[in-house]
Amino acid sequence: MSEKQKGVIFCSYKGEWEEELEKRLQTDERVTLTAIGRIRYKLLAYLRKRKDIEIVKVETRYMKNRDKGIGLKVAVFKCWIVRSTGFILCLWIL
Repeated sequence: MSEKQKGVIFCSYKGEWEEELEKRLQTDERVTLTAIGRIRYKLLAYLRKRKDIEIVKVETRYMKNRDKGIGLKVAVFKCWIVRSTGFILCLWIL
């Protein structure tokens, strides 16, 4: 399924987005995550820590309601690590 059919993952402090991200990455598809507030820092830290996830695109913008602050939109996909050679193989699915 494409990214548009699945929709985006809205990140919250509960951490349910991590489980949903893992499920979607198993199907070799590009996944889009969104976050607002302080959770966006936690999201970026999580994605940078994972060596098997490639960040394709990062967008930031002010929300329509300025009280909510800046929103973050990140597109990622799964990279496969070839253990025998140590190379990282990224499958670009656009």
